[in-house]
Amino acid sequence: MKRLRIVQQIIIVSLFAVIVPFITIGLIITNVSQQYVRRELNYGVKQISMYIADAIERYILGSDKEFDYITFALKNIPTNSSRQKFLKDTTKVSDKFSNLEIINASRQGENYQFNPKTRTVKLYTPINDKEVLTGDLNIDGLDNLVADKTTNFTQSIFIFDEQMHLVVSNDYGTEAIKEVTETLPANKQEGVGVIFSKRKNQPFAYYKLSNPDWTVVVMTQPSVTKNTITKAKVKIVLSLLIAAICILLAVSVYVYYLYVNIRQLFKGIIAISKGSYDRKIRLLKSIFTPHEIVFLEKEFNYMTQKVSQAYSEIRQRNLELKRLNEYRDSLVSAVSHEFRTPLTSIIGYSSRLMRQDISISEEMKQKSLHIIKDQAQRLSRMVDDLLTVPDIESSHLAFKSEPVDLSKIVELCAEYSKKDNVEFGFEVDEHIPLINSDYDKLIQIILNLFSNALKYNLDDEIISISLKNYDRMIEFKISNKSENISPEFLDKLYDKFIRLDTELTRTTRGTGLGLYIVKGLCDAMGIIVFVSCVDNKFTATLRFNKNNE
Repeated sequence: MKRLRIVQQIIIVSLFAVIVPFITIGLIITNVSQQYVRRELNYGVKQISMYIADAIERYILGSDKEFDYITFALKNIPTNSSRQKFLKDTTKVSDKFSNLEIINASRQGENYQFNPKTRTVKLYTPINDKEVLTGDLNIDGLDNLVADKTTNFTQSIFIFDEQMHLVVSNDYGTEAIKEVTETLPANKQEGVGVIFSKRKNQPFAYYKLSNPDWTVVVMTQPSVTKNTITKAKVKIVLSLLIAAICILLAVSVYVYYLYVNIRQLFKGIIAISKGSYDRKIRLLKSIFTPHEIVFLEKEFNYMTQKVSQAYSEIRQRNLELKRLNEYRDSLVSAVSHEFRTPLTSIIGYSSRLMRQDISISEEMKQKSLHIIKDQAQRLSRMVDDLLTVPDIESSHLAFKSEPVDLSKIVELCAEYSKKDNVEFGFEVDEHIPLINSDYDKLIQIILNLFSNALKYNLDDEIISISLKNYDRMIEFKISNKSENISPEFLDKLYDKFIRLDTELTRTTRGTGLGLYIVKGLCDAMGIIVFVSCVDNKFTATLRFNKNNE
């Protein structure tokens, strides 16, 4: 049988321990709340129907009394012309009565008859045995009364006469009126509020008046149901849901921390078993993290720390060996290529001088000796450069500071580097002050710059040499004709064994250490150095701070 993980077990237990009880409790509470609110709605619409019916009866009773006052006044007016004038004046000043006239008693009809076309109610009051005062009671006042009484109600109010004509309402929607007329029972009880709607949670109530024979209907709107039963149900469900979520959230946080931390322990053990001895366990620590797991983390990390230290030392030694092997390979390659030419020249010319079977003129001897000297000096410079590299890398350069005449050093290096087919163009200020620097290292720097300019000069163009005296610095420049070099490659020229991949570099020998040594020595001596290449002109610039003067 497949065993469940800790997380799966806790989730299953949480579901049965939290979700099922909460659903049961929610259903019970929702049902009880719904029954209670439904009774309150039924009671409310009954009370509203009685309240509106009472207001209408009061309004009709008040209108009857006013109509009686008009009748009483007519009894005291002696002539018909005066009566007619009185009725006209009363109609003009009254906003409640219209069509006031005196008719024969035989024409008297039923009181409180509603006319839906004119929206008036017919009133009759006897003046004497033969005459009756009749008139129309305007419903506008009743409209205003219902509107005032139902301002705070969300229910729809309908008042129908005995013929089911709509007298007054605060909701003239045809759908609502149609629904009420279709569901309103034909036989109605008088003087009591009655529930008659078949809609669940949306009760309708009526109250039948006796005088006039009207029916007040109160219709519960869906919005009332929504704001009472539906919202109460939603609030209960949301409350239970939030409580369940809070419980599940607390359980989830605990399970999350427990699961993540156990996985970290598993990963650390697996990593160690596969040879990753520098692996450390980092737990998510909180109040949910057990003490035992924290203890395991501490002991495990202490164990891996000891193993990792030993392997770190081994890796560091391996990296050093790798760098040394790379430097050795590059050095062997440079030595094997660059030392061959001067050694060949030295061996060749010295062998010629040692031969006894041929006669060598004095001029040829001097020329041979001069070449041997030049090649030996070239070897010496290359040896100096190679010996300088480890000192630059280890930052163990030793300097001897002394006053140095920079103009004489430039002149000496130019004379030393001079070739028959190349000319130097000098631009030197008259007064170049002395600077404090290392004489030998400075000669090594400038000789490397001269060698670089001569080696990569195109078409034997004039090499420009400039030595300027500015307010705060002394600037040395040496420029030669060159192929264009991209700006992104210029900085790489300071690296070891880096040379441009051009036709000239493929035919010109070099160790690739010249600018690397120049950069390293200048940085160590506080000299600013930078190179540029613009319009086929390569320029190396040195700037000396006059504070060293």
